[in-house]
Order: sequence, then structure tokens, then C-alpha cells
Amino acid sequence: MSGRILRKLAIALTGALMALGSQPAFAADLGGKVPLPVPEPIEISQPDWAGVYFGGHLGGSVDGDNDFVGGLQLGHNWQNGNLLFGGEGDISFGDDTVGTIRARLGYAGPAWALYGTAGVAITDNDEGVVAGGGLEYKIDERTSIGVEALHYSLDDDFTVIRSRLTWHLGGQHF
Repeated sequence: MSGRILRKLAIALTGALMALGSQPAFAADLGGKVPLPVPEPIEISQPDWAGVYFGGHLGGSVDGDNDFVGGLQLGHNWQNGNLLFGGEGDISFGDDTVGTIRARLGYAGPAWALYGTAGVAITDNDEGVVAGGGLEYKIDERTSIGVEALHYSLDDDFTVIRSRLTWHLGGQHF
């Protein structure tokens, strides 16, 4: 046999042996089970209501002559889980100037806070009590909008419903 034939025979034999010795590879034959990635839990953050806040309010009296009121509020909340508690002072301008100093106690939900409030109310010529409640909703991390109803017991009893816009500066939790 000539060298050319022997070389061709050697190449053919090597190719045949390689084909017989190999097996097709399948995905299941990659050496065991491939671990699937474990998805990270989705954490729904609860808005932080704790800390100093300030804002403004607009509304009106729903008793009698429907007086328009507008004013400012300043307060501080503490938060422990869903429990919300704090204090607030405000001043409202209408036919009379009325200031209040109130305690607040409520429940902080995923993006909202529901609270009750009570304290003292002071006008130019009278002192009395005020009580009510409200609902606030966080539109972003530091801003909330809300509605609040307050009943004043002064010379005349009256109820005010007002909308609120509040900026939250942050604080600490217990």
C-alpha cells in the first residue's frame, strides 16, 4: 500500500473510533441538577410617619355660617410598628383666629395614617377643648395630603373640616 492510502485509512479509522467513542450531549447530562436562582422577597416598605412635620390647611366650618379657615400646623410623630402617636400645634385664620395644641394617636398603614386627636383650643377671648380625627396619605416619602375634622367647644360649638398638605422631615422609631 502506498503512503497516501495508509494516511487516508488512518484518518478514516481515527474518525470512526472518535464517532463510536463519543455520545450525544443532552441538557440533562450536564453533571447534575442546575440550581434555580431563589428570588429575593419583595419588601414593601412602610412609609415613615415618625419625626417633625409642618404644613398648611384650608377648610371651612360646617355649622352655621360656613366660615372659611386657613392656617398652618407643626407637629411631631413617633412610630412603633403601626402605632402612631404625637403632638401637634396649629393656628387657623378665619373670622376669628384659633390656635390648638393637641395629642394625636393613630394607626399607620402601608401608605396612609388614620388618627384621632384631642386637646385645647384658644381664641382671642376664650379657651376650650377640641377633638376630632383625620386621614393622611403619603404621596411620596416626605409629602402627605389629608383631610381632618375638628369639633371645637368654645363660646360657640362648631366643627371644621379641612384639607391638609404636610411635609415630613423624618425622625426616630421606638
